[in-house]
Amino acid sequence: MKRIFANLLGCWTDITETGTVEDFQNPLVYFEENLCYPNGSTIADCFKYDYINIQYNGTNYRIHPSCIQIIETKAQSQ
Repeated sequence: MKRIFANLLGCWTDITETGTVEDFQNPLVYFEENLCYPNGSTIADCFKYDYINIQYNGTNYRIHPSCIQIIETKAQSQ
């Protein structure tokens, strides 16, 4: 299971289910579609600018790409 965290004003916030990215897109879908390196580029499409727009709790944040973390957790068996 993947989780998307954004550093919003110094606080790491899980935006996976309650936030949106770039024009109100689902964070998981956005990063799945844009975390690619076209034509041998060393910079992913989603990080080609020096900011990413995050919408969370009615506020728009413009943050540096280094303030995004994508965490993949393993499902625990019971």
